[in-house]
Amino acid sequence: MTSKQSSNKSTIKSNNKSTNKQTTKQTQTKKINSQNKQADNKQNPKQKTANQKNLQQHSADKQESKDSKKEKQLTKLKSLFSPKKWVVLLAIIISVFALPQVNKDAMSKTEAIVTMMFVDKKDGEFNIALTVLAPGQERNKNLEIYMGGGDSLSKAVDSVSLAVGKEIGFAQCQIMGLGTNICKEGVMQALDYMTRTKKVGRNAVLICYEGEVQKFAQAAKDINTNKNLSLDEIISFDKRYMLSEDSNIESFYIGYFSDLGLGIMPKIKLVKEAELNAIELSSGSTGSTGSSSGMAQQSSSQQSEGDKSYMLNDGTTVVFKDGVLSYTLAPDMIEKVNIFINNHQKNSIKVEHVNDELYKDATVVTDVVKKQTNIKTSFDGNTPVYSVDVTLTDSVAEIAESQLTKSMLRRNQDFLTDALIEKIKEKTINDMNILIDYCKQNKVDLVSAYKHFYRNNYKKWKKYLESKPKEEFLNDIKFEIKVSVKSEF
Repeated sequence: MTSKQSSNKSTIKSNNKSTNKQTTKQTQTKKINSQNKQADNKQNPKQKTANQKNLQQHSADKQESKDSKKEKQLTKLKSLFSPKKWVVLLAIIISVFALPQVNKDAMSKTEAIVTMMFVDKKDGEFNIALTVLAPGQERNKNLEIYMGGGDSLSKAVDSVSLAVGKEIGFAQCQIMGLGTNICKEGVMQALDYMTRTKKVGRNAVLICYEGEVQKFAQAAKDINTNKNLSLDEIISFDKRYMLSEDSNIESFYIGYFSDLGLGIMPKIKLVKEAELNAIELSSGSTGSTGSSSGMAQQSSSQQSEGDKSYMLNDGTTVVFKDGVLSYTLAPDMIEKVNIFINNHQKNSIKVEHVNDELYKDATVVTDVVKKQTNIKTSFDGNTPVYSVDVTLTDSVAEIAESQLTKSMLRRNQDFLTDALIEKIKEKTINDMNILIDYCKQNKVDLVSAYKHFYRNNYKKWKKYLESKPKEEFLNDIKFEIKVSVKSEF
C-alpha cells in the first residue's frame, strides 16, 4: 500500500468521526426540546391562565397606545384645518392676489382689448374700425371706436396701435364684420391674418355688412351699449330662426375646405329712417312667408334727429364660393332652404284662395309648430335619386279679416281643414322646386345633395362625378319630393 492511499483512508475516517459527532449533538438537542415541551404541558393550569391573561393585557396596552396616537394625529389635523385659520388664510390670498385686480383697467397698460372689428377695402386700401373696451368698464358697457387704414391689414392694425398707444389684443374679439367690397374681392387674406397672426378665436361670429366702416362700427357700438340688445344676440337669433347654420370662422373654414368650397354669412344693412319706413310698408303689403326684420336703432349723439340710422337684419344671406361672395339670397329664398334642413325651428306659410265649407276664397297664414325632414339618396342605374320627405305640424295663425265669422272665433277649434292642408302641401312643394331650379341654374348646392350622396353612396357617387364637370353635378339628379301636413290639435 502506498503512502497516498494510507493518507486518504485516514482522511475518510476523520470525516466519518466528525459527522457522527454532529448527528449525536442534533439528537441530544431534539431530546432536550421534547423534554421542555413535556414540562410545559405538565404545568399547573393556574399558571397557564395567568400567562394568558398577561398576554391579553399586553395586547390591550398595545391597542391603547395605537388609539392614543391616532387621536393625537386627528387633533393636529383638526387644529390645522380649523375655520379660523382658513379665514385668515383666505384673507391673505385675497389681499395678495384679488385686491390688485379690483382697480385694474379693462385696457391694460400694454394691451387694448378688442370686442368687435369691422374691415373693408376702398381704392386698394384696407379700412378697419375696432371697438375697444374703455378703461375701468364692464364688457360692452362703454366701448370706444378706433379707426385705421393702410395698404395691408398689418399696417392698418399698426396705425390703430399707434393711435391707442398700446398693442391691440384680438383674443376676445366676438364679432368680425366684413364689408361688401372685401367680400366681393375675397375674404381669405383677412381671415388668415386675423386668425393665424392676431389669434382671433375660431368661434368669433362672421357677418357681411353693407355700409361705411365707421358708421357701421358706431351702430354696432350703440347696440352693444344698450342694455336690452347686443349684436351677437341678433346673429344668434338669425342662426336659430333663419340660417339654421353656424356663422363663425370655424364653420366658414370647414365650408371653404370642403369639396364645393361653400360658406355662408348673414348680411346686415345700415339704413336711414326713410328707407326703413319704405321697407316696413313693402313687407307689410306682401307678407310673403314668416321672416321678420330684426332692427336696432342707432342712437348716437353724433347724429341729428333727421339722420338716424338703423341696423337691419331681415334674413338676407350671402353665399361664398372659395372665399369670394358669389350669391345673395333673399329672406324668402332662405326659408325655402330651411325646408330641407331638419333642425330649422321656426317658419310660417301663407296660402291664398282656400275654398271649402269653412273658408270662402280665404287667405290664411299657418305656423309650422314642428317640422321633420328626412333625406335619402340612392341610384337608379346610373341616375342619382335624391328623395326628401317633409312632415309639417301646423296650426292656423291668421285668417283674413273679411273671412272671419263668429263661428271661427270659437276657442280650440281646428281650422286646419282638408282644403287648407292641400294648399299648404302645394305651396311647400312649389317652394322646394323653385329652390332646386335656382341651385341648378346658379350651380350652387343649397340642398346639401353632394354631402348626402358622398356619405351614403360614395363609390357610385364618385363614379358619377367622373362622367361630368364638377359644377354641373346637380343637373342630372332626380329629385323626389313628398310633403305631409297634420294638425297640432
